[in-house]
Amino acid sequence: MGMMWILAIAQSHCQSFFRPIDGEANPPKCGYRSQPRGPTNHYNLRHNKEPSRITAVAAVDNDPTAQLRSILVKVMLMTLLRWSRRLAFTASLVLSGGVAIAQNSAVEDAFKRGATAMHNGQDTEAEVAFREAVRLAPDLPEAHLDLGLVLGREGRLEDAIVSIKEALRLNHALESANMFLGIFLHQTGRDADASAALQYEVKLSPRNAESLTWLGTVELARGLPEKAAAAFDRAAEIQPDDLNVLEYRGRAHSMVARDSYARMAHLDPNSWHVHRVQAELDAEGGQHTEAIAEYQAAVALETRNPDLYEGLGDQYRQTSQLELAEKAYARELELTPASAIAMYNLGSTKVERGDNAQGVILLEQMLKSYGPSPVAEYYLGRGLAAQDKDAEAAPWLEKSAHDDPNGEVGKRSFYELARVYRKLKRLPEAEKALVTYNHLREAEQAKNARQVEDWRKLNAEPTADAHPTNPAPPTP
Repeated sequence: MGMMWILAIAQSHCQSFFRPIDGEANPPKCGYRSQPRGPTNHYNLRHNKEPSRITAVAAVDNDPTAQLRSILVKVMLMTLLRWSRRLAFTASLVLSGGVAIAQNSAVEDAFKRGATAMHNGQDTEAEVAFREAVRLAPDLPEAHLDLGLVLGREGRLEDAIVSIKEALRLNHALESANMFLGIFLHQTGRDADASAALQYEVKLSPRNAESLTWLGTVELARGLPEKAAAAFDRAAEIQPDDLNVLEYRGRAHSMVARDSYARMAHLDPNSWHVHRVQAELDAEGGQHTEAIAEYQAAVALETRNPDLYEGLGDQYRQTSQLELAEKAYARELELTPASAIAMYNLGSTKVERGDNAQGVILLEQMLKSYGPSPVAEYYLGRGLAAQDKDAEAAPWLEKSAHDDPNGEVGKRSFYELARVYRKLKRLPEAEKALVTYNHLREAEQAKNARQVEDWRKLNAEPTADAHPTNPAPPTP
């Protein structure tokens, strides 16, 4: 085989609105949701002017085109870094039958000199060597491919495209050639042709995550986020832990959501559907006051949708307006009297407000119909403990802690258990529960710190050290 350039580029519904313990601010997630949330970025549908395009505005970045440019620059930079560091040649070449044995050694030497020069950043010397390989073996597709790569590195994209096309004329299935053709066509603004080349590469190598990533990138540039998302989804199946693939995949799906929401706003900007979507987007962006206003507008238009009252109640809880949250949840339960979610929402809010007797009744009813639920068990235990029914509270808190031993609900349950055990004079168990609580709290803090660091690294400018390449293949 000739030289191969293998690149490597780049819970749920509600939060249970726990009061902070010892100054903690992060509530646990409850695990209930009757309708999915919107995307994580905060968009404003009211700014849309062209619903057929990606027009919903991100509060974090009001220019989707700038976001896309940032993606393309990062991907290309990572690719070039890897090119410059990879010593990509084999010591012996499988030459076409028409190449004389005497030329074999000369062509191999030209490849070695070209690859070494390219690895060292000596693009001019690499070009000279690969041109010599092309002269000595004009029917060898790898020679034309490698010449095209170094021409692309030099920024001579049109010459690079011509050279890679010649390689493909000699071998239309040459590994990675269609991918590089697609990359250079994309760089010259011919995205439709780039997409076709990359799709052919994917057809030849369906498990090539690099080609799929580039295909998704090109489809984003073409304004086709649905197709981009499909390509990134496939790449993520192959490389599920690749941060670059995950980032671009998330952006593509976010753009798909923007298009859908923009179309909704265009069709009927005053629809309760639009108000609900905008409320969810505001909520995800931390704009809870705005979300409340949107939910209020939605329920004014659609008075019998329990999901709207649930969302409104959630936002009231987020802003500590528990009395209003209780009223919203009461309306939700009135509309869906058999809903375990509505029972939980109202029951847990009543416990939060100190109406423990009524809260306990609702939570017991909810657990009887719904089955095990750590967060409902926690609130039930907490409500019983608040009524000094510690012997009844302890089993529920133990069950909650057992069902979610490493999660936020479990952590809170261990804290309540420590208090209940002390009141029951079960001091060794109280000490053990408190130790477990402190362990979980420290583990959560460490995890949060790691996530912040991972996010910082993800958004840092890529460097050679941050994106190491795979070692060159061993020579036979």
